Amino acid sequence: MNGDIGITLRLPERDGDGKQVLRVAFPRNDGSDGVRFVLPSRLNEVETVYAMTVHKSQGSEFAHTVLILPEALNPVLTKELIYTGITRAKHWFSLIEPRQGIFEEALRRKVKRLSGLMLGL
Repeated sequence: MNGDIGITLRLPERDGDGKQVLRVAFPRNDGSDGVRFVLPSRLNEVETVYAMTVHKSQGSEFAHTVLILPEALNPVLTKELIYTGITRAKHWFSLIEPRQGIFEEALRRKVKRLSGLMLGL
């Protein structure tokens, strides 16, 4: 379950006595589009998030993603980061741009890689 993303739900108890229980719902990884429910007590080191960075979302997919750009350019705001943010969305993508032009400026910037390979030659 490392890296899995689930949502905690309050569900009616199975015996129908009106009580509710907490369960964490995770999408199944078997291609069935089903959901598996886990007791919260079975989970270790859970991190509660309401939003996450593009970096943390790598490898995940969401029905709807929102990319909120900063007001000013910074070294990590590059074409590659924006591409990664956009491609996390399965169906819908929303862009929040605090000032006009920041998106275009970021798209013109590419990652500058310094691997150190040339230093040894």
